[in-house]
Amino acid sequence: MNKQNKPQSFQVNSAEGRAYWGMGILWIMLATAEDTNGEYSCIEELLSQGPAAPPHIHEAADETFYILEGEATFFVEDQPIKATAGSFVSIPRGTKHAFQIDSETARLLNTYVPAGFEYTIMATTVPAQQRTLPPASLPFPDREQSNQALDQVTKKYPAAKTNFLQGFAR
Repeated sequence: MNKQNKPQSFQVNSAEGRAYWGMGILWIMLATAEDTNGEYSCIEELLSQGPAAPPHIHEAADETFYILEGEATFFVEDQPIKATAGSFVSIPRGTKHAFQIDSETARLLNTYVPAGFEYTIMATTVPAQQRTLPPASLPFPDREQSNQALDQVTKKYPAAKTNFLQGFAR
């Protein structure tokens, strides 16, 4: 940031962005609140086939997805939306949604406006050792430690608050 707290232009390659493993996903931070003065974040994700995110609501952030490779089904207020490479899906704040990966793998860009949710990912995952899907043997984080970390994140970035709901819409 410059002295007026105005975001500066920047460039980051997915091979250079901070990468994390967690929840069966490779997360690569392309833009964080630090980079954008909290305006937005952008994460590249590599996911394997199956449920990717359970039903949840971001009360204070809009979320978008751009499918780079693969196929996914989004469930927005329980209505399915099929998305293939080149598809853009927008989910306004306060909207119940979930999604699954239909192809063997998928690669997508995921943005949040305003930024903050990316710190939830960083607080509950581990640094990736390589730019691949995480090993199946990677343990899930300790629930109590994760909850404490999430509390700290949402204090600093209120838009990171996410309400997870029961079940997975199909």
